Amino acid sequence: MATPKILTSFSRYRDAELDQKANFIIDSMTDNTHFPEPVPAIDDVRTANQEYIAARSAAETGDKEAIAFKNQKREALEYLLHKLGLYVEATANDDEAILLSSGYSLKKESEPIGILPKPQNFSVSATEAGMVTLHLKSIHGADSYQYEYRVIGDLQWIVQVDTKSSLLLTGLQSGGAYEFRVAGIGAAPERVYSDVLKSFVL
Repeated sequence: MATPKILTSFSRYRDAELDQKANFIIDSMTDNTHFPEPVPAIDDVRTANQEYIAARSAAETGDKEAIAFKNQKREALEYLLHKLGLYVEATANDDEAILLSSGYSLKKESEPIGILPKPQNFSVSATEAGMVTLHLKSIHGADSYQYEYRVIGDLQWIVQVDTKSSLLLTGLQSGGAYEFRVAGIGAAPERVYSDVLKSFVL
């Protein structure tokens, strides 16, 4: 039987889901006798989560500076959760029940199924000002999806990973012309991308 491990990466969580998961971990770790001296301190993680929630609320206006600040606070929170997860693994000594008591999720044993196929039914919908919804048919064997977008003419793709087969992008340039693509992420390292779609942003 494989050694139980927890997930210490949180990039798969949407913005609204991350603070919920963080709160669950904070509540689970508070006064948990299995983890007497957490590193970092739970109060530090709680403060980081509160700052992230406030920044996320301020970013709902679509202001670029507010979104950038929210992203900074998210990165800081993810860093502390990752560091705390390393402490949890080191302290739990491979005990699955103790690991679960921390509020972290266990890693699932995955069976390699080879390179994932090209995404199908990929679509782009301009919904509101500065927003675009990306959607594709779920891919069997995909743990998550690598969404990429860029302003037409730019060389560098902007990457966003999500576990769901649809994604709402915000903070885009109104009136800008963008192109989008997506690939499934599975056990194999290779990425097979969809066709590149182009769209104007409202």
